[in-house]
Amino acid sequence: MPFDLQCAEKIINALETAPPVKNAMLHAFTRRITLFGADLEFFNEPFTPISLTGTKCSLKCKHCDSIYLQHMLDGSPDRLYTEALFLKKKGANGILLSGGSSRDGSVPTYIQEENILKIKKETNLKISAHTGIVNKSQAALLSKYLDMALVDVIGDDETIHDILGLKTSAKDYENTLENLSLAGIPLAPHIIVGLNNGELKGEFRALEMVRKFKPEVIVIVVFIPTKGTALAGIKPPKIGDVVKVITKAREMFDEPLSLSCVRPGGRYRSTLDMYAILSGINRIAVPSRKAYSISKELGLNIIDIPGMCCSYANY
Repeated sequence: MPFDLQCAEKIINALETAPPVKNAMLHAFTRRITLFGADLEFFNEPFTPISLTGTKCSLKCKHCDSIYLQHMLDGSPDRLYTEALFLKKKGANGILLSGGSSRDGSVPTYIQEENILKIKKETNLKISAHTGIVNKSQAALLSKYLDMALVDVIGDDETIHDILGLKTSAKDYENTLENLSLAGIPLAPHIIVGLNNGELKGEFRALEMVRKFKPEVIVIVVFIPTKGTALAGIKPPKIGDVVKVITKAREMFDEPLSLSCVRPGGRYRSTLDMYAILSGINRIAVPSRKAYSISKELGLNIIDIPGMCCSYANY
């Protein structure tokens, strides 16, 4: 079925949400079609994350508390090269370097420079990394081997202090974007919706900070209440709040908007995927069945991208 904007308008108008939200969705969806046409990209095989710190982290963030590190491959100094080689032999196109944070807020993916350069030279894998907050010298080290910097950008000081336990500020995240940009590293800023106890706080400021630079992609991450953490009992952000961030981002940026693989599952994910597509998202990592069905109903051209991270504009 060919794409039909009137079909999108009809579906949006039938949603159980406030009229201003519906208007923002239709405007964002129309702008997305103008910018990118009817193509919708699905990334079903994200890069495998490797923790360079194992399960160790110097922070006790209320939303994570090192639990996410337990699900990553162990990239300790004696294992990183072997793990990368193993992934390459399995057909991987790239890897995601990650790990626990240092007290300065950086994710110390710069601590294994020789190993990573060796991997880069011998495998030609694309290498992206969660950077955290980095200074100029750290950014200079990362520029030797990073193909993409995945930067969580937090625009609220209270969230940084209360949720992450850092003494830094939103300005430090803006400085990080500047340091990485000046070092010549392509940027894929990540906006975490609902990090402050499931509520919006600082997300729109984060988008304003990102706009000062030239991101390749803007990635929308959605807070997941995680068992075993201090925020386990908190509800995920309202779908309408996620929509507000997506539609604002679509209004502000001509670059691709990606919906991260990091978002709640189940019925929430199915509903969110539908709303996100109708709100101007043009890429989804690990899409739900609902994402496929609503895309077909709209007449969008689904393009499945194998073995690639949704943070890359060019793949």
